[in-house]
Amino acid sequence: MGNLSLDTIIQGILLGGLYSTAALGLSLVFGVMRLINLAHGQFLVLGAYLTSLLVGALGADPLLTAIPIALVMAAIAYPLQRYIFTPVMSSGEEAPITATFGIGIAVQTLLLIFFSSNPRSLSAPYATSQLDVFGLFHVRLTLLIATLVGVATVLILTFVIKKTQFGRQVQAASFDPAAAGLVGINVKHTYATVMAISAASASIGGVLIALSFAIAPPEGTGWLLRAFTVIVIGGLGSLSGTLYGGFIVGLVETLGAVFIGPEYRDLVVFGALVVILVLRPNGLFAKRVRK
Repeated sequence: MGNLSLDTIIQGILLGGLYSTAALGLSLVFGVMRLINLAHGQFLVLGAYLTSLLVGALGADPLLTAIPIALVMAAIAYPLQRYIFTPVMSSGEEAPITATFGIGIAVQTLLLIFFSSNPRSLSAPYATSQLDVFGLFHVRLTLLIATLVGVATVLILTFVIKKTQFGRQVQAASFDPAAAGLVGINVKHTYATVMAISAASASIGGVLIALSFAIAPPEGTGWLLRAFTVIVIGGLGSLSGTLYGGFIVGLVETLGAVFIGPEYRDLVVFGALVVILVLRPNGLFAKRVRK
Protein backbone atom coordinates (compact mmCIF):
# COMPACT_ATOMS: atom_id res chain seq x y z
CA MET A 1 0.00 0.00 0.00
CA GLY A 2 1.40 3.40 -1.00
CA ASN A 3 1.33 6.72 0.77
CA LEU A 4 -1.37 9.22 -0.04
CA SER A 5 -0.34 12.87 -0.31
CA LEU A 6 -1.88 16.13 -1.48
CA ASP A 7 0.43 15.98 -4.49
CA THR A 8 -1.06 12.60 -5.43
CA ILE A 9 -4.66 13.82 -5.14
CA ILE A 10 -4.01 16.96 -7.21
CA GLN A 11 -2.10 14.91 -9.76
CA GLY A 12 -5.06 12.54 -10.08
CA ILE A 13 -7.53 15.37 -10.56
CA LEU A 14 -5.36 17.02 -13.23
CA LEU A 15 -4.83 13.69 -14.97
CA GLY A 16 -8.62 13.58 -15.08
CA GLY A 17 -8.54 17.01 -16.69
CA LEU A 18 -6.47 15.53 -19.52
CA TYR A 19 -8.97 12.66 -19.85
CA SER A 20 -11.85 15.16 -19.96
CA THR A 21 -10.22 17.19 -22.71
CA ALA A 22 -9.58 14.02 -24.71
CA ALA A 23 -13.23 12.94 -24.29
CA LEU A 24 -15.08 16.19 -25.02
CA GLY A 25 -15.38 15.61 -28.76
CA LEU A 26 -16.84 12.15 -28.19
CA SER A 27 -19.36 13.60 -25.74
CA LEU A 28 -20.35 16.41 -28.10
CA VAL A 29 -21.08 14.07 -31.01
CA PHE A 30 -23.16 11.74 -28.86
CA GLY A 31 -25.05 14.63 -27.26
CA VAL A 32 -26.07 16.07 -30.62
CA MET A 33 -26.38 13.02 -32.86
CA ARG A 34 -26.50 10.11 -30.42
CA LEU A 35 -23.62 8.68 -32.43
CA ILE A 36 -20.82 6.78 -30.72
CA ASN A 37 -17.81 7.75 -32.81
CA LEU A 38 -15.49 4.76 -32.67
CA ALA A 39 -12.94 6.69 -34.75
CA HIS A 40 -12.48 9.19 -31.92
CA GLY A 41 -9.39 7.47 -30.50
CA GLN A 42 -7.68 7.55 -33.87
CA PHE A 43 -8.60 11.23 -34.27
CA LEU A 44 -6.66 11.83 -31.05
CA VAL A 45 -3.63 9.95 -32.37
CA LEU A 46 -3.83 11.50 -35.86
CA GLY A 47 -3.91 15.01 -34.40
CA ALA A 48 -0.81 14.25 -32.33
CA TYR A 49 1.10 12.77 -35.28
CA LEU A 50 0.21 15.56 -37.72
CA THR A 51 1.28 18.10 -35.10
CA SER A 52 4.58 16.29 -34.60
CA LEU A 53 5.25 16.55 -38.35
CA LEU A 54 4.57 20.28 -38.37
CA VAL A 55 6.61 20.82 -35.22
CA GLY A 56 9.52 18.97 -36.83
CA ALA A 57 9.24 21.08 -39.99
CA LEU A 58 8.82 24.48 -38.33
CA GLY A 59 10.37 23.99 -34.90
CA ALA A 60 7.35 25.73 -33.40
CA ASP A 61 5.73 25.19 -30.01
CA PRO A 62 3.41 22.15 -30.08
CA LEU A 63 0.47 23.98 -28.54
CA LEU A 64 0.65 26.77 -31.14
CA THR A 65 1.14 24.24 -33.91
CA ALA A 66 -1.92 22.35 -32.67
CA ILE A 67 -4.21 25.19 -33.83
CA PRO A 68 -3.71 24.84 -37.61
CA ILE A 69 -3.69 21.05 -37.27
CA ALA A 70 -7.05 21.27 -35.48
CA LEU A 71 -8.39 23.15 -38.49
CA VAL A 72 -7.01 20.43 -40.78
CA MET A 73 -8.73 17.77 -38.65
CA ALA A 74 -12.00 19.71 -38.84
CA ALA A 75 -11.67 19.85 -42.62
CA ILE A 76 -11.14 16.07 -42.72
CA ALA A 77 -14.05 15.29 -40.39
CA TYR A 78 -16.64 17.54 -42.05
CA PRO A 79 -16.99 15.49 -45.29
CA LEU A 80 -16.74 12.22 -43.35
CA GLN A 81 -19.85 13.15 -41.39
CA ARG A 82 -21.74 14.78 -44.23
CA TYR A 83 -21.16 12.19 -46.92
CA ILE A 84 -20.56 8.96 -44.98
CA PHE A 85 -21.91 9.01 -41.43
CA THR A 86 -25.07 11.12 -41.86
CA PRO A 87 -26.43 9.18 -44.87
CA VAL A 88 -26.20 5.88 -43.00
CA MET A 89 -27.72 7.23 -39.77
CA SER A 90 -31.19 6.66 -41.21
CA SER A 91 -30.39 2.93 -41.50
CA GLY A 92 -30.44 2.35 -37.75
CA GLU A 93 -27.92 2.62 -34.92
CA GLU A 94 -25.59 -0.13 -36.08
CA ALA A 95 -24.71 1.27 -39.51
CA PRO A 96 -23.15 4.61 -38.41
CA ILE A 97 -21.27 2.95 -35.55
CA THR A 98 -19.86 0.43 -38.02
CA ALA A 99 -18.92 3.26 -40.37
CA THR A 100 -17.00 5.11 -37.65
CA PHE A 101 -15.27 1.85 -36.71
CA GLY A 102 -14.20 1.37 -40.32
CA ILE A 103 -12.85 4.91 -40.56
CA GLY A 104 -10.95 4.39 -37.31
CA ILE A 105 -9.34 1.21 -38.63
CA ALA A 106 -8.44 2.97 -41.88
CA VAL A 107 -6.79 5.85 -40.01
CA GLN A 108 -4.88 3.46 -37.76
CA THR A 109 -3.66 1.47 -40.78
CA LEU A 110 -2.45 4.60 -42.56
CA LEU A 111 -0.64 5.76 -39.42
CA LEU A 112 1.07 2.38 -39.11
CA ILE A 113 2.11 2.49 -42.77
CA PHE A 114 3.60 5.98 -42.60
CA PHE A 115 4.88 6.09 -39.02
CA SER A 116 5.13 2.42 -37.90
CA SER A 117 4.03 1.43 -34.40
CA ASN A 118 6.86 3.21 -32.58
CA PRO A 119 5.57 5.52 -29.84
CA ARG A 120 5.96 9.24 -30.41
CA SER A 121 5.85 12.15 -28.00
CA LEU A 122 6.02 15.93 -28.27
CA SER A 123 8.72 17.96 -26.55
CA ALA A 124 8.48 21.42 -25.05
CA PRO A 125 10.24 23.22 -22.17
CA TYR A 126 7.11 22.87 -20.05
CA ALA A 127 6.49 19.19 -20.92
CA THR A 128 8.43 17.89 -17.92
CA SER A 129 8.11 20.95 -15.68
CA GLN A 130 6.35 20.98 -12.33
CA LEU A 131 4.77 24.03 -10.77
CA ASP A 132 5.20 24.63 -7.05
CA VAL A 133 1.93 26.00 -5.66
CA PHE A 134 2.69 28.06 -2.55
CA GLY A 135 4.91 25.27 -1.26
CA LEU A 136 1.81 23.14 -0.60
CA PHE A 137 1.92 20.80 -3.58
CA HIS A 138 3.37 20.39 -7.05
CA VAL A 139 1.49 20.02 -10.32
CA ARG A 140 2.70 18.76 -13.65
CA LEU A 141 2.42 21.72 -15.98
CA THR A 142 1.15 19.81 -19.03
CA LEU A 143 -1.68 18.29 -16.98
CA LEU A 144 -2.59 21.72 -15.61
CA ILE A 145 -2.66 23.12 -19.17
CA ALA A 146 -4.81 20.18 -20.31
CA THR A 147 -7.27 20.80 -17.47
CA LEU A 148 -7.50 24.51 -18.25
CA VAL A 149 -8.05 23.73 -21.93
CA GLY A 150 -10.82 21.29 -20.98
CA VAL A 151 -12.56 23.81 -18.73
CA ALA A 152 -12.26 26.55 -21.36
CA THR A 153 -13.61 24.24 -24.08
CA VAL A 154 -16.63 23.28 -21.99
CA LEU A 155 -17.39 26.94 -21.24
CA ILE A 156 -17.03 27.97 -24.90
CA LEU A 157 -19.09 25.09 -26.29
CA THR A 158 -21.80 25.61 -23.66
CA PHE A 159 -22.01 29.28 -24.56
CA VAL A 160 -22.13 28.55 -28.28
CA ILE A 161 -24.85 25.92 -27.93
CA LYS A 162 -27.03 27.92 -25.54
CA LYS A 163 -26.52 31.51 -26.69
CA THR A 164 -25.86 31.57 -30.45
CA GLN A 165 -27.94 31.06 -33.57
CA PHE A 166 -25.80 28.09 -34.56
CA GLY A 167 -26.32 26.62 -31.11
CA ARG A 168 -30.07 26.89 -31.48
CA GLN A 169 -29.79 25.08 -34.80
CA VAL A 170 -27.75 22.37 -33.13
CA GLN A 171 -30.35 21.96 -30.38
CA ALA A 172 -33.17 21.79 -32.93
CA ALA A 173 -31.33 19.25 -35.09
CA SER A 174 -30.55 17.20 -32.00
CA PHE A 175 -34.10 17.22 -30.63
CA ASP A 176 -35.99 16.55 -33.87
CA PRO A 177 -33.99 16.45 -37.14
CA ALA A 178 -37.10 16.12 -39.32
CA ALA A 179 -38.82 19.14 -37.79
CA ALA A 180 -35.57 21.12 -37.94
CA GLY A 181 -35.33 20.40 -41.66
CA LEU A 182 -38.90 21.59 -42.20
CA VAL A 183 -38.13 25.01 -40.72
CA GLY A 184 -35.09 25.50 -42.97
CA ILE A 185 -32.23 24.16 -40.87
CA ASN A 186 -29.62 22.29 -42.90
CA VAL A 187 -29.33 19.26 -40.64
CA LYS A 188 -26.59 17.62 -42.70
CA HIS A 189 -24.46 20.74 -42.51
CA THR A 190 -25.16 21.13 -38.79
CA TYR A 191 -24.18 17.55 -38.02
CA ALA A 192 -21.04 17.83 -40.15
CA THR A 193 -20.04 21.05 -38.40
CA VAL A 194 -20.47 19.39 -35.01
CA MET A 195 -18.26 16.50 -36.14
CA ALA A 196 -15.68 19.00 -37.39
CA ILE A 197 -15.65 20.73 -33.99
CA SER A 198 -15.36 17.33 -32.31
CA ALA A 199 -12.38 16.34 -34.47
CA ALA A 200 -10.65 19.68 -33.84
CA SER A 201 -11.15 19.19 -30.10
CA ALA A 202 -9.85 15.62 -30.34
CA SER A 203 -6.79 16.82 -32.23
CA ILE A 204 -5.89 19.28 -29.47
CA GLY A 205 -6.55 16.54 -26.91
CA GLY A 206 -4.15 14.27 -28.79
CA VAL A 207 -1.44 16.93 -28.67
CA LEU A 208 -1.89 17.32 -24.92
CA ILE A 209 -1.66 13.53 -24.53
CA ALA A 210 1.55 13.44 -26.59
CA LEU A 211 3.01 16.21 -24.40
CA SER A 212 2.28 14.14 -21.30
CA PHE A 213 2.85 10.57 -22.51
CA ALA A 214 4.22 8.72 -25.51
CA ILE A 215 1.48 7.81 -27.98
CA ALA A 216 1.32 5.25 -30.80
CA PRO A 217 -1.29 4.30 -33.46
CA PRO A 218 -2.40 1.07 -31.71
CA GLU A 219 -3.12 3.08 -28.55
CA GLY A 220 -6.03 4.89 -30.17
CA THR A 221 -8.35 2.11 -29.00
CA GLY A 222 -7.13 2.46 -25.41
CA TRP A 223 -7.73 6.20 -25.44
CA LEU A 224 -11.17 5.64 -26.97
CA LEU A 225 -12.03 3.30 -24.08
CA ARG A 226 -10.77 5.81 -21.53
CA ALA A 227 -12.77 8.62 -23.19
CA PHE A 228 -15.87 6.44 -23.36
CA THR A 229 -15.52 5.60 -19.65
CA VAL A 230 -15.32 9.30 -18.86
CA ILE A 231 -18.48 10.24 -20.77
CA VAL A 232 -20.46 7.27 -19.42
CA ILE A 233 -19.57 8.11 -15.82
CA GLY A 234 -20.18 11.82 -16.38
CA GLY A 235 -23.42 11.25 -18.26
CA LEU A 236 -23.73 10.66 -21.99
CA GLY A 237 -24.14 13.92 -23.87
CA SER A 238 -23.34 16.22 -20.94
CA LEU A 239 -20.30 18.43 -21.58
CA SER A 240 -19.99 19.53 -17.97
CA GLY A 241 -20.56 15.92 -16.93
CA THR A 242 -17.64 14.92 -19.16
CA LEU A 243 -15.43 17.35 -17.25
CA TYR A 244 -16.51 15.97 -13.88
CA GLY A 245 -16.35 12.40 -15.15
CA GLY A 246 -12.75 12.94 -16.20
CA PHE A 247 -11.83 14.24 -12.75
CA ILE A 248 -13.44 11.18 -11.18
CA VAL A 249 -11.68 8.73 -13.51
CA GLY A 250 -8.29 10.40 -13.04
CA LEU A 251 -8.64 10.46 -9.26
CA VAL A 252 -9.91 6.87 -9.01
CA GLU A 253 -7.12 5.65 -11.29
CA THR A 254 -4.44 7.45 -9.29
CA LEU A 255 -5.78 6.30 -5.92
CA GLY A 256 -6.05 2.75 -7.23
CA ALA A 257 -2.42 2.87 -8.33
CA VAL A 258 -1.35 4.11 -4.89
CA PHE A 259 -3.36 1.74 -2.70
CA ILE A 260 -3.61 -1.38 -4.84
CA GLY A 261 -0.85 -1.13 -7.42
CA PRO A 262 -0.19 0.52 -10.80
CA GLU A 263 -0.88 -2.74 -12.61
CA TYR A 264 -4.46 -2.71 -11.30
CA ARG A 265 -5.39 0.86 -12.29
CA ASP A 266 -7.58 -0.26 -15.23
CA LEU A 267 -9.32 -2.83 -13.04
CA VAL A 268 -10.12 -0.13 -10.48
CA VAL A 269 -11.39 2.33 -13.11
CA PHE A 270 -13.65 -0.15 -14.88
CA GLY A 271 -14.80 -1.55 -11.56
CA ALA A 272 -15.85 1.98 -10.56
CA LEU A 273 -17.63 2.29 -13.93
CA VAL A 274 -19.68 -0.85 -13.23
CA VAL A 275 -20.61 0.34 -9.74
CA ILE A 276 -21.71 3.77 -11.00
CA LEU A 277 -23.76 2.22 -13.82
CA VAL A 278 -25.53 -0.03 -11.31
CA LEU A 279 -26.36 2.93 -9.05
CA ARG A 280 -26.86 5.58 -11.77
CA PRO A 281 -27.42 3.92 -15.17
CA ASN A 282 -27.49 7.28 -16.97
CA GLY A 283 -24.27 8.50 -15.40
CA LEU A 284 -23.69 10.89 -12.55
CA PHE A 285 -24.41 14.12 -14.42
CA ALA A 286 -26.61 12.94 -17.27
CA LYS A 287 -28.74 15.35 -19.23
CA ARG A 288 -31.91 14.50 -21.07
CA VAL A 289 -31.26 13.51 -24.66
CA ARG A 290 -33.69 12.94 -27.48
CA LYS A 291 -35.11 9.48 -28.01
